[in-house]
Amino acid sequence: MTPAAKQKAVGAIVALVVLAGISGRASPGFAVGRVTGAVTRTVRHALTGGAKSAPVIKVPAGRAIGASQYALADIPAAYLALYVKAAPTCPKLNWQLLAGIGKVETNHGRSTLPGVHTGINQAHCCAGPMQFNLTNGPPSTWQAYGRGGNPYDPADAIPAAARKLCANGLAQAPPSGDLCPSVSGSPTVHLAVMRYNNACWYVHEVLTFAARYTTAPASAASSDPFVQALVHNPRITTTTARGCDPAPDLASGNLDLRVQSILAVLAQHWRVRVSCIKSGHSYYVAGTTRVSNHTVWRAVDLDQVNGHPISPQSSEARALVVFLDRLQGPLRPIEVGSPWALGHRPYFTDEGHQEHVHIGYGAL
Repeated sequence: MTPAAKQKAVGAIVALVVLAGISGRASPGFAVGRVTGAVTRTVRHALTGGAKSAPVIKVPAGRAIGASQYALADIPAAYLALYVKAAPTCPKLNWQLLAGIGKVETNHGRSTLPGVHTGINQAHCCAGPMQFNLTNGPPSTWQAYGRGGNPYDPADAIPAAARKLCANGLAQAPPSGDLCPSVSGSPTVHLAVMRYNNACWYVHEVLTFAARYTTAPASAASSDPFVQALVHNPRITTTTARGCDPAPDLASGNLDLRVQSILAVLAQHWRVRVSCIKSGHSYYVAGTTRVSNHTVWRAVDLDQVNGHPISPQSSEARALVVFLDRLQGPLRPIEVGSPWALGHRPYFTDEGHQEHVHIGYGAL
């Protein structure tokens, strides 16, 4: 080994040793039960105690930890250090999986939604950057894995998420079947992430971000089994009748993960026809100079529900819009245009949205 190479290797080892010295403790669950006195005290303590700031640490070179340039640009340095330190909790856990959960749940703590930095989320269950359930139990999910820490503090929440993933599948024998066969990855990882949030769309989003965070080149998005499942889902059809060409857009794999997810979720309840994604849509929102979310793959339009055209008289389409209004977390859109005025953001109606439902998401 040349002196320069030796110095580089020592530098990487020293950086990892620094990571190993980070203090940390700190994960979710979705069943909401009665709030016990102990849980109430835990919540009150978390709400009034304040979260410590995540330690500012020099993160090792991306190559040393298997981090892509996307990971280094997207993940705050302090969070990245905590993900790397917590990953050795069990052999099958890697920091990219933890980071994928942190990204989907709260964009690595950058979300300003209720329950991320204070209080409880809009589902009245979960809190903190890794969205731990504080109200189920006893013991609550946080009580089971938080080890007395603060759910709002990433230095506590990230290690707890690691402990939960290990306990819920990664440290166990492989399952006999695959809970999410249309998602890339192993049945073992699918099981662990499903127990964090019981939905295959969620597993798909987490594992896709985990793949983007690694240095290894990802496979073509169009060959992703989740994308292929959407393309071949008999409950999702497309049309060119409204001037767009959504079929190749859907098959390209370029669609925002949240739009892929919402289509998969809606297809569980209704048969939907996609009338527009990107191709054929105007660059700007009609009548403005604001770039449309369609232009950047973050929006989808539907013009039929259960085989019936969308109109102000369509009860099935209105039920779909009300369903969207009840969504919380990463699937909740930032804009929904339809024939109905629900009276609050992000729901709107105007002359241009009497015959379709528009669903759009903002930048992460």
